[in-house]
Amino acid sequence: MPPAESSTKAPKRKKPLSCAECRRLKLKCELVFPCNHCVKRGLASICPEGELVNGSRRTKILASTEDLHKRIAALEEALKVATSSRHPLLEDSLYANRKEVKSRSPGPQASSSSSQPSPDTLPSVSHLTLGDDPHTSRYYGAASSVYFSKHYLPPSSQAHSSSPAGSSSQYDFASPSDFTDLFPPYTQIPRLDMKQILSTFLPPPEIAVPIAEIYYQTFGWFTNIVQRHVWDEYLFPHIYRDPSAIEPGPVKPQWLALSLLILATGALMDLSRPPYNDLTRNCFNGARACLLLDSSHSMTYVQCIFLYGLYLMNGGTDTSGGDTFWPLLRMGMAICEAIGLHRDGSHWNLHTALERRIVFWEIHGMDVLQSVALGRGQCIDESSIDVEIPISNQSDLNGFHAKTYELTKIWSKINARQVRVKPWIYNEVYEIDQLIIKFQDDLPYHLSPVVPPSPDDLTNPVRHKEAFQRNMLLLYINEARLTLHRGWFIRTLKESPIEPLSSPLKQSYLSCLEACRAIVSLVRNMIVLQGQLIHRRWHFFFHLFGACVCLAAAVIRAPTSSLARTVLAELENGVALFKMTEREEFVTVERLRDKAVRAIQNSGSTTPVHEGENEDLDLLGAGTTLTRTTPNVPGDVEHEVLPLQDMPLIDQAGLGDMGGLDMDFSTMSTILDEQSLNAVNLEWNDFDMNAFLQEIGVL
Repeated sequence: MPPAESSTKAPKRKKPLSCAECRRLKLKCELVFPCNHCVKRGLASICPEGELVNGSRRTKILASTEDLHKRIAALEEALKVATSSRHPLLEDSLYANRKEVKSRSPGPQASSSSSQPSPDTLPSVSHLTLGDDPHTSRYYGAASSVYFSKHYLPPSSQAHSSSPAGSSSQYDFASPSDFTDLFPPYTQIPRLDMKQILSTFLPPPEIAVPIAEIYYQTFGWFTNIVQRHVWDEYLFPHIYRDPSAIEPGPVKPQWLALSLLILATGALMDLSRPPYNDLTRNCFNGARACLLLDSSHSMTYVQCIFLYGLYLMNGGTDTSGGDTFWPLLRMGMAICEAIGLHRDGSHWNLHTALERRIVFWEIHGMDVLQSVALGRGQCIDESSIDVEIPISNQSDLNGFHAKTYELTKIWSKINARQVRVKPWIYNEVYEIDQLIIKFQDDLPYHLSPVVPPSPDDLTNPVRHKEAFQRNMLLLYINEARLTLHRGWFIRTLKESPIEPLSSPLKQSYLSCLEACRAIVSLVRNMIVLQGQLIHRRWHFFFHLFGACVCLAAAVIRAPTSSLARTVLAELENGVALFKMTEREEFVTVERLRDKAVRAIQNSGSTTPVHEGENEDLDLLGAGTTLTRTTPNVPGDVEHEVLPLQDMPLIDQAGLGDMGGLDMDFSTMSTILDEQSLNAVNLEWNDFDMNAFLQEIGVL
C-alpha cells in the first residue's frame, strides 16, 4: 500500500466498552445505546458520550418534571372546587416535602419571574401624606386612600371645633385640638373634684332621661357597649341617687364618666338641638374631667373609650374624627389586652364573663372596621382571641349583635390580607368571598335581604328597629365584599378595558358592581329610616362614596362594556343621594358622573376620556403614592336640598345573587309612594330643615 493513501485514511474508531455515565458511576453497561441505565434516569439524550457535571443533572431532572408539577397543582385545585369540605388527600401532613418541591426552580427562571407580577396575585398599595403641619401627616393602606387624605382637616378646622369653643360652664374647657387633649394623662383640662363636676356638668334627671332614651333609640340599636339594663339598674340610680339615702357612698368617677358620655352622644342625635350643642359639650367635658380623677384600667374605662369614638365620629363631623380617635382606639385595645378581655372569662369562672364578652366584641369590632377603613392593621390578632361570641342575652333577643360579631371575624381576615406586604393570592379572595356568601345565606329571616320593606318599618317601633338593624348588617356585608374585590376590580378595568366580562377576574368585577348597587340602595333605605339623623352620621356616606367611585370607574375605564349603561344608571342614583342630602362629596361624585357620561358618549373615539386622568382610581387607592400638602379648608358648597320623604325604600331581596351578563343594575323596586311616606307619624317629620341648615351655617 502506498504511503500517501495510508496517511489520508481515517483510523477505525474503537467501539466503546461502556457509556460515559456508566463509566462515571462504575456501572455495567449493556453496550446498546442508549443503555437501560441512562433511559431509567432520563438521560437517553446524552448516552453514550455525554455525562452530567456541575449540577446539570439536577437541572435536567427538574426541567423534565415541570409539566408534571403543573398537572398536579391543577388537579389539586380541581379537587378543592369539587368537594365542599377539605378533601383527605389535600391534608398538609401528606406532603412533607411540599415546600422543598415548590422551592426547586432554575436560577435564571426564578430571577426573571420575580421581576414580573404573578397573574393571580395583587400587590399591596398605600398612600402617605406629608406636610409642614404635623397634623397632616397620615398613612392610609389599601383603603379609599385619597378620599381620606383629601378630606382630612387639621383639628383647628374640624366641624365640631367651629362651634363655640368649650362649654357654657364657668370652667375653661377648650375644644380638643388633638387626641392628646382628650384623655389623661395628656389632657390640659382643669382638675375638678367630684362635687364640682356633679354641680357643673350633670344635667337634671328630667333632661337626662329623654336624652338617654334618644341614645338607646339611635346608637343603642347597632352597638351594645352599654346594655340598657345597665343604665336603668346601675348607672342612673348611682348617679341620680336620693340625697336622703343613708350612707350612699361616693360617686364613682368612671361610672359618672360613662353616664355623661351616654348623655353626650345621645344629645348629638337630639334633633331638637343643633349638632354639638351646649348639652353635648357639657356632658363630654364632664366625662373628661371624671377620667382625670380616675384613669385606672377597667372594663368601664374601655367602655368610655368606645363612647369617645362615637362622639368624635358622629354629629356631623368629617372623616377627621376617625383619625383623631385612632390613637385612643389603640389605647383602648391595649387596655383590653392588659386586663385580659381578649381571653374568655369562663377560664376563671368570672360572673361577669358575659359582660366581658360583649364589651370586648364591641370594641374589637370597632377596631377591625376602623383598621379596614384606614388600611391599617388591627390591634389584636385573631390567633390571640378565644372570647366566645355572646349568642343569647336579654339585650340581643333577635341576634343582631351576635351576627355582627361573627361578621367581625370575616372582616378580620380581610384586614389581615389587606395590610400584609406579601401580595394577595386570588384563591384567598375566593375563600373569603365564600365565607361572606355563606354568612349571608345563614342569616335568620328577619335579618336577611329577602325581607321586603314595608310602611310598618316607619310606624311600628319594633319593625323600625328591626329594619334599621337589617339594613345596617347588610350594609356591612356588602362593604366587606366591595373591600375584598376592589383591588381585583381595578386590575380588571386596567387589563380588560374593552370588555371586563372577558377577563379571568370577571367574578371580582361582577361582585364589586353588585356590592356597589346594594350599598346605594341600602344607604337610600337608611336615609328613609333615619330621616334628618342621617346628616349626623358620616359613615353611611363614606360607604356610599366608595360605591359611587367604583361605579364611575367602571364606566370611565370601560365605556364599551355591555354593562356600562346600567352601571351609569346606578351611579346616577348614588349621585342623587349626595345631592339630596347636601353632602360636600356631591361635587366630587358629580364630576365623576360627568366624566362617565362623556366616556360613553365618546366610546367610539380613539382617545379615551380618562387619558392622563386618574381621579377615579386615586379615590379607590389604586396605587402607592406620596403626597406633600398643606391643609386647606374647603369652602361651603350650596346645593338644592330635596325632600327626604320623596325617597322610597328599596327591596333588598336577591342582592346576594350573581346575575352574570343579564344583570340589570338599574332596576329599583318602589313600594312606598309619597302619600304613604307623608302619612307616617315620625318625630323627625316635624323638624325644620331650613332652620337646621341655617343653624349649621349652610344656608
